[in-house]
Amino acid sequence: MEDIMLSETIKSRLAERFAMPLPEFYQRRIIFWPDEDGEFVEAVDELTLDGVTLVKLTGNNNFAVKKLIAVDDLTGDYLVYDPLTYEQDQKDDWLLDIKLYSEVFRADLISIQMEELLVEPTSAMRKTIKLYARFLENKDRKAKLCRIGRTYQSPLQLHIDIMAVLCGLNGGSAQDVIIEVLSAGLEKENNAPLVNIEKFGNIEAFWQLVHKYTGFVNAEDRPLSDLAAHILITALSQTLPASALRGLERFVTDSGKAYCYQLVHEWQRSDGWEDLVEICRHVEGELRLAERFDKIEIPRLLKSDTFPAIDESILKRFYGEISERVIKVELILEAVENRRTSGWYGLTADYFESLSYIAKMQEFYLAHIEGFHLVEPAKIWKLYTTDAYQMDGYYRQFHYFFGNTLKAPNQHLEDPLKKCSDVVEGLYHHWFLKELTLNWTNAIAGDLDTLGYVSEITKQRDFYRRYVSPNVSKGNRVFVVISDALRFEVAAELSEVLSHTTKGKASLEAVQAVFPSITKFGMAALLPGKKLSVNDNIEVAVNGKQAGSTACRAAILNETNPNSVAVTYKDLLQMKKTERRALVQGMEIIYVYHNTIDALGDKLATETKVFEACDEAISELNAIVKIIVNDLSGANILVTADHGFLYTYNPLEESQKISRQTYHGDVYELGRRYALVSPETSADYLLPIKTDGEIDGVPMKGYAPQDTVRIKVQGGGQNYVHGGISLQEMVVPVIVYKGMRSGYKQYVEVQNPGLSLISESRKVTNLFFSLDFLQKQPVGEKVQPCSYTVYFTDDEGVPVSDTQTVIANRVSNNASERVFHVRFILNKIQYNKSKIYRLIIANDTDVPEEIEFRIDIAFADDFGFDL
Repeated sequence: MEDIMLSETIKSRLAERFAMPLPEFYQRRIIFWPDEDGEFVEAVDELTLDGVTLVKLTGNNNFAVKKLIAVDDLTGDYLVYDPLTYEQDQKDDWLLDIKLYSEVFRADLISIQMEELLVEPTSAMRKTIKLYARFLENKDRKAKLCRIGRTYQSPLQLHIDIMAVLCGLNGGSAQDVIIEVLSAGLEKENNAPLVNIEKFGNIEAFWQLVHKYTGFVNAEDRPLSDLAAHILITALSQTLPASALRGLERFVTDSGKAYCYQLVHEWQRSDGWEDLVEICRHVEGELRLAERFDKIEIPRLLKSDTFPAIDESILKRFYGEISERVIKVELILEAVENRRTSGWYGLTADYFESLSYIAKMQEFYLAHIEGFHLVEPAKIWKLYTTDAYQMDGYYRQFHYFFGNTLKAPNQHLEDPLKKCSDVVEGLYHHWFLKELTLNWTNAIAGDLDTLGYVSEITKQRDFYRRYVSPNVSKGNRVFVVISDALRFEVAAELSEVLSHTTKGKASLEAVQAVFPSITKFGMAALLPGKKLSVNDNIEVAVNGKQAGSTACRAAILNETNPNSVAVTYKDLLQMKKTERRALVQGMEIIYVYHNTIDALGDKLATETKVFEACDEAISELNAIVKIIVNDLSGANILVTADHGFLYTYNPLEESQKISRQTYHGDVYELGRRYALVSPETSADYLLPIKTDGEIDGVPMKGYAPQDTVRIKVQGGGQNYVHGGISLQEMVVPVIVYKGMRSGYKQYVEVQNPGLSLISESRKVTNLFFSLDFLQKQPVGEKVQPCSYTVYFTDDEGVPVSDTQTVIANRVSNNASERVFHVRFILNKIQYNKSKIYRLIIANDTDVPEEIEFRIDIAFADDFGFDL
């Protein structure tokens, strides 16, 4: 019954074929039905097709059939059933010439499967399909293969796609299959994809595939870890000399270098990178690679990124040298820039960034190695606000990244970096702060004693008169954002962020804080009014009105200008857009109070998180400015602070603390960096500061340490302090931000620096090659850093190379210092020297640039399964 049904199916399909319209210029249809296995030798006799002559070859009638079709009957339709087999070159096939202009029909199970799967009906493809009878028995597996939607003209892709289905993939490449197998674990018997290939696919085909592309030769007793080691070490051999891999030759195959390198490169940057980390760690341990890397020079190691242990080796050695007070600034900065685009950078990014800021601190130290010996306060102020503030920033950034490393420590790097932190404290606390603060306090001591402020430097008390009033008098609405403890170096970073992320123009200025540099005085100093005063409780008032809360400050603002309002950042953030607009409608002056840095820094439990708070504050303040510009149509924005702060990481020694017994007389208020005392009170070792010229009310005077020591008081933290007269506490930033729209005369759009290819040749003749790129503009106020991806594609846009990243962040005006030397590796595939290939230069915002190339590499894809 099954044969009859099959015959009916065959008859139906054949009838459809003969009923189809003839191709152009054809007058009849001849169909050959090859059946080498003779499966239908009996069923064919039962077939009758209207208007079609059935001819059955026997091996003895070939010539007669040829004469019939080619000479005797030139118009009739024929079905030629051919159960014969022929030599490979088909020289013994008498009807070959007729077959070449005829059609082919196959009705055996394999042929039906080939038709369903869009497999070319060739003997090579039939042989391949036969290998996978077990695979094709299962409807789900077959359906998954069909869903890939590929047509198969050669065995290679069919083998790969069947393996891919057995690995749980939706098609792909040999690379995808190899990665999926290795990701499933290095024990063959527990590796699900490999077990599936062996059970339902063809394990020999898998190992031939692996051998062809990677050069790995399998044997039954070879574990999968050997394959992993082979791929990784062969990839590594692409970037390290043979001398560095002596003893590992058994894991290296020259023919597989390009492929293995590409495989590792793409795996590192894929979603499955964590599996590769685990495999790398296994191979590192088995082959003791960490010890090997430690003996290779750092400049040579910088060319490789196959194993995470390479980065750890680089870092360990730099850290070791730094702990011995040897800091190779140029090499460190070069290494960090190199690693930012390397495969495993993410695993040790915080360690590398910590390292870079140590180098920058050392660079600053070398530039100012003779110390600070200026006499005029204004010159020291200028030095700090144009250059020296950066040292505070480097220290903050070091501890920000150092703090990140402590959240998930690397066992190889934790202690070496901690040893470096002592060197950082030496550079910052014991040299920079000590030297600069001493120079500054010596220069200002006379002014503070006689005036209570530093002459020739703009005072915070004049902020409203100098910055707010002139804007209002011109009819402008002014927004003032006051961020508690936003010290100058943090504001400098914020100013850069605003320039790079908004359409406005930000400029950074500075004013000197009122003494003492604490919140209640600094906040009052930023308000209008003729006089600051204090009562017996040292509560601060402006024009006799208390200034201790947002509501009090709003009342003081309204007294000077009734069209004023004050609001906290948190309240503003929680408002809907309509509520925000209603708040500022008809208002000329809007004060916004923000408190993130001081909120954490002033508490003992959280003071160590103050640098994280600085980072958060920059993000929040950037957001506030965008809200003001976008929601409230604000164009004139001032961002300032009440005071700065001092912060040092290490616990203070007793010698860095001053006892309360230093004072002889009444003490009204004591902070870690200041004292407010009665006019008759004296103090040892401290600088006297006149207050009666600046602050009315209860008669008093001030004292402050002349270096960075703290005064012993109860409660609070010791490392984060303010109130004193160091530059870090006294220099109050003022960011003058002008929101701009595209119609403004001075409007400059934020732009990327641009990246252009400067290598002249447009022809590639090697799988491995390098090209030079120029960052067109230096990064500056309205030119922001940008990451570019560069890679090659074929004429259909399919990538044919690895993808490299260029971080265009250089600030030099010298073009030669903005050149990037980028190394590429082409995929190991067949290239057509007549075709156009394209180099793509892309980023997240601009239209990608495409540059045409020719690729002329003679290399045959000699894949052939011996199956």
